[in-house]
Amino acid sequence: MPSWNRMGSAQAKSTAMAMWLARPEEVWMQKSTVIGAFRSVLAAELDAVERVAAMARDEVSSDETKQEGKYDTRATEASYLARGQAWRVAELRRLKAWFDVFDTERTTPETVGIGSLVEVDGTRSGWYLLGPVGGPTAEVDGVVVRLISPQSPMGRAMRGMEAEDAFEVTSPTGILDYEICRVL
Repeated sequence: MPSWNRMGSAQAKSTAMAMWLARPEEVWMQKSTVIGAFRSVLAAELDAVERVAAMARDEVSSDETKQEGKYDTRATEASYLARGQAWRVAELRRLKAWFDVFDTERTTPETVGIGSLVEVDGTRSGWYLLGPVGGPTAEVDGVVVRLISPQSPMGRAMRGMEAEDAFEVTSPTGILDYEICRVL
């Protein structure tokens, strides 16, 4: 919840609200810009992970990983690494494909759902994009936007909510309070 909701007097609330609205880091997000930023981040991450996966595949068949003794597990470990990297490449490709076909006009801006860009105020104030899965962060005009999944505690709590709705998230450190400022 914004700090102005916990203040006593009307004047204090008014002053706090004016300060909150005039935050210097305030950026009026455009969803298309955010989607473009995530596309760029994912393209770069996919490129890097594909290179690492190729190196891991090459390592599996390398002469250096051939078994030299009964207890030598280098080849097995290299194959596990290659499999994990291949899985990561597949996951990133699926997420990138979702962003590539994402249509900012098809999401319902009134309620939070998959594809919603949400500004929240609270313990971890900021901008969140509710995607099909969680993923990287993207920076837009100096503001970090986090990609969260609908299965995450925050994603579950905010789904179906509207601007000015408050919600709680249970974390290992206790209950965290939030308020939705905007849904785009």
